[in-house]
Amino acid sequence: MKPQTRKPAYFNIPELPSQLHFYCDRLRATLSTDACGERWKTAAEAITDVRWITCKKCRIGAWHAGKIDDNPSSFKAVKICARCHVKATRLIGKHLCLSCYNRQREQLVGKNAKGKKPSKLPPLRSRSISYSAGSKFKTKTIDRSLDVLELIVAVLRDEDHSVRFGWQAPAAMQALLQLKEVGV
Repeated sequence: MKPQTRKPAYFNIPELPSQLHFYCDRLRATLSTDACGERWKTAAEAITDVRWITCKKCRIGAWHAGKIDDNPSSFKAVKICARCHVKATRLIGKHLCLSCYNRQREQLVGKNAKGKKPSKLPPLRSRSISYSAGSKFKTKTIDRSLDVLELIVAVLRDEDHSVRFGWQAPAAMQALLQLKEVGV
């Protein structure tokens, strides 16, 4: 479905002079701004209900609900494992599904349930990702992660504001860039 990109034209209906209305391209209907905001709030809370999918990522609905810089990601507030990207009934540490947590634990202990060296999970290491959300620059670091995609999914799932990812040069490269700016 094509997202609504232009700002809607607002108008009053003579029978309802106290409410401002607009034509919603997504729903192909005339809505009041209050009804649009309420639909967006309901859609944001309805994780699995398909009836509200049209309004879930709508920027205009978020604006009418008073959430100007809301995170439009489809991962937001969904119980999804950051490592395997599967929906889970519960997340261990608000991050991993039970299966991924068990594989990680086996790797830390050095043996699986059969007493053999675990082979299903590649080595985990500490990773960081920089992003901006709601006019703040943030860095998310996970001590044991499989790849950068795990961090990206975790940020999109957990962040309340719209997210913009950026690249941050390693410390050695930052020092070289600073020397170049000085003219050395």
